[in-house]
Amino acid sequence: MSIREEAENERQKLKNMSWKDRAWYVWEYYKFHLLAVILAIGVLSTIGTMIYRQTFTTRLSVAIINDRSAGASSSALLESDLREYLGCGKKDLIEINEGLMVDFNEESTSQYGYATLAKISALVASKSLDVVIGDQSAIDHYETVSAYQNLEELLSPELYARVKDHIYRAKDGEGNLTPVALSLEDTALEEKTGIIMDPPYLAVIQGSPHKEAAIQMIEYLFP
Repeated sequence: MSIREEAENERQKLKNMSWKDRAWYVWEYYKFHLLAVILAIGVLSTIGTMIYRQTFTTRLSVAIINDRSAGASSSALLESDLREYLGCGKKDLIEINEGLMVDFNEESTSQYGYATLAKISALVASKSLDVVIGDQSAIDHYETVSAYQNLEELLSPELYARVKDHIYRAKDGEGNLTPVALSLEDTALEEKTGIIMDPPYLAVIQGSPHKEAAIQMIEYLFP
């Protein structure tokens, strides 16, 4: 039987079936074909997305850890303001990772918390993260492995003097208190995002690939 005759035979079979029977017949006899097509579409879509994203340039990457607004916050206005402040073009990205919740107490950390830890670790390891906005536990936890920049060394004397009253010192890996974060309690962050922390802190990652943009974010939040 030729391919054309086989196709006509299948068409006639389906023509005489109810919709329910047709669905069962197609799934029963062609499910592997369908699954292969779906898999191929997924792979092609992923590859296409990766190629498309390569045409963009990340200007700044931010992780927001332990926002307690229960999904009521939004980084859209903050992102829009940062794009304008950094002079971003159409092909520039501001990446803000939201919804990262974790309890740093190992005994009470959930599976979601472990997934969050893994995501943050992956971002840091791949040098894809510049700034953390988190609660005190997030700052203290990661500074035990000296994850953050010393702000006194990173910022210009003028900018450091501007923000010095907001400095938070955490213990580094050797137990030394180091100025690594800024309290954002009196800034426009809550108004711009609706983030709920008590209070939120900002820290710059040691391996930040976009340190200048991170500094500009600090300048934006402390005009």
